[in-house]
Amino acid sequence: MPAIDLSRLKTQAARLSEYFGQPEAFLRGLHELLDYYTNRTMRTAQIAQRLALPTYRTPRPVLRQIEAELAPLADERPLEATALTYALWDAGSLESRLLAARLLGMIPPAAAMPAFGRLPDWLRVSTDRDIRQALLTEALSRVRRENTDIFLTLLEDWLRSPLSGVQVWGLRALIPVLEADFENLPAIFRILRPAVEAAGPSTQIELQACLAALGRVSLTETVYFLGEIIKSNPNPMMIRTLRRILPGLPTNLQAGLREQLRSV
Repeated sequence: MPAIDLSRLKTQAARLSEYFGQPEAFLRGLHELLDYYTNRTMRTAQIAQRLALPTYRTPRPVLRQIEAELAPLADERPLEATALTYALWDAGSLESRLLAARLLGMIPPAAAMPAFGRLPDWLRVSTDRDIRQALLTEALSRVRRENTDIFLTLLEDWLRSPLSGVQVWGLRALIPVLEADFENLPAIFRILRPAVEAAGPSTQIELQACLAALGRVSLTETVYFLGEIIKSNPNPMMIRTLRRILPGLPTNLQAGLREQLRSV
């Protein structure tokens, strides 16, 4: 791999962006650029250890520069950005799928709606941790900031799913909102309730993180929310799960939840 010359990289990324509206040509240029910066010193065993997708072993600064060139184009030309997102995902490499997730997060939310419909299928086939994380955070970053109604509607479908794996996606995607001290807690409690009522071993790690974040935003409302569920629907599996995650919650939330659990 050649040393990264930032000036040269900027020129290469800018030239690549000229093919923004031509997905096939963009993918050819992307292949050439990523191949140019391939880290050939990384051992095959190191690659096989982490993923099943082909990878160029691209240094992070290279992808960051490509993303910087794509961001203004995605905002100005959302339909072309959506088409390029699909092409990048279908290309099937680690780097192209990471770019697909990040490009989706750059598209204006209203224009990105058709692509959001593909997220469940993309998540279902993604075994790589970095790609799943990008789909649940970076792909949703703009809609999370600019249109929380659309964002929460999307998560509501996941959180009420009978499949625990889909609930996990919703819980993971919800955490960044809670960590940003989102103030519309009634909306959060409404969409989160089905996942709490269905809580079990498969969702307990993510549920613990969500409840901890909620407790930091409003301890009183979070304790009341949990107490209401416990009293109205004391599902034995849910009760066991809440007791199991209790030690990992903030101390003040532990005390409030423990008091609620004494009633069952």
